[in-house]
Amino acid sequence: MNEVIIAASEPTGDPGVDALVELAAQAGQLPVGDHKELYATVLVGLEIELNADPSAALKGVSP
Repeated sequence: MNEVIIAASEPTGDPGVDALVELAAQAGQLPVGDHKELYATVLVGLEIELNADPSAALKGVSP
């Protein structure tokens, strides 16, 4: 019997990145032909998040 086990990832603390990680995790539920589009969407979103002002995502966190 083949069983797929998907490990949950730890939250990053950045809601935008966490949402993109959750989106990427959905690849296993999609046909292989849809993976390229999903990954392209995730990569664009990560680029946007990484270029954003980090202080906006870390409100209330003091150094």
